[in-house]
Amino acid sequence: MFRQVLVFALLCAFAACKNNDKEKEEKNTSQETSRFKLGELPYQLSDTGLQKNTDTTSLSSAMVTNLIPDSIKNGFFGKQAKIKYTPLIQFSQKKENYYVIKASSGAKKAAFLAISDQDNRLLASYPFLLPDADPNTSQTSAIDKNFTVTKSITQRNGADASAEGKEVVAYDAAEKKFSLILLDPLNETTSEAVSPIDTFPKTNKLAGDYWMNKKNLVSIRDGRYNNQLMVYIHTENADGDCKGELRGEFLMTSSTTATYRQGGDPCVLTLTFKGANVSMNEEKGCGNYRGLDCPLTGTFTKKKAQSVKPNSIKPKRK
Repeated sequence: MFRQVLVFALLCAFAACKNNDKEKEEKNTSQETSRFKLGELPYQLSDTGLQKNTDTTSLSSAMVTNLIPDSIKNGFFGKQAKIKYTPLIQFSQKKENYYVIKASSGAKKAAFLAISDQDNRLLASYPFLLPDADPNTSQTSAIDKNFTVTKSITQRNGADASAEGKEVVAYDAAEKKFSLILLDPLNETTSEAVSPIDTFPKTNKLAGDYWMNKKNLVSIRDGRYNNQLMVYIHTENADGDCKGELRGEFLMTSSTTATYRQGGDPCVLTLTFKGANVSMNEEKGCGNYRGLDCPLTGTFTKKKAQSVKPNSIKPKRK
C-alpha cells in the first residue's frame, strides 16, 4: 500500500513539474513575442532597408527555434553560423500571428516570416527576404492586406535595361503551409502560372485546368460540397502590368454555371461551361482582385490530363 501511495505521489509531482515547465515556457514565449511592434498592412521590406536596420532588440534562440526550422536557417547561413535574431514587426489575424524576424550573422542578413496560432505554436515558416551578393540586383518583399506575400527582384543589365522576377505565395490554413500562387523567375518571362490548388481532389467532371495562355489560368477542383467548386483564377496581360487573382468557392447555380458570391464581398463572378471551354464574366464589384483596367473576363480551354498508354510501359525482365 505504501509503495502504491509513493508511486502515486511521484507521478503527481512529475505532472506538476511538467505543468510548471509548460507554464514557464508559455510565459517566456509571450514575453518574447511582446517585443514585436504591431504593424498594419500593407508592409514592405527592401534589401537595403534590411541592411540599414539598426534595431538592437534581440530574441532568444530558443524562441526562434520554435518559430523557424533549422532547414530554413541553415540553407542561408550554414549549420555552424552564430545568428542574432531581431524582432521587426508583427501582424495579427483572428487565428494567426505573422512575425517578421531579422537574422544576422556577421555581414550576412536575412528576414524570415513565421506564422503561429494564438497559443504561439508554429504553423508555417517562409524565407521572406534573402539578399544576394550581386551588386546589380535589388530585392523587395511585401505583404498585402490579404496576407499574400510577394517577393520581387530586379536586375540591372545596363544604364536603361533591367529584368524582373517575382514569387507570390499565401498561407494555406487547411494545409498549414505556404502555397505558391505565381512564379515568374528572373530572366524567364515565359513562365507558366502555377495553381496553388493543383493537388486538391478533382473528381467533379468540370474540374481541371483551363488555359487562355501560359499567364491566364482558371484552375478548378472539388468543393467542400457537391454543389460547390474550389476555383483559383490568375489573369495577366501581355506586358505583365495588369493582373488579376481570385481564389474561392463557387456555387453551382445550374449544371453549366457556377457563381462566386460571398457575404460582405461586392464581387460577383460567373463561370459558364460549354464543352471543353469555360467563359468567365465579371458581373460587378471585383476590383479588389484585379488591376484597374483588366476585368476578370475571357474564355479558357481545358487542358487534357496526361495519360500513359499501356503499351508504352515495358515490363522489366526478371
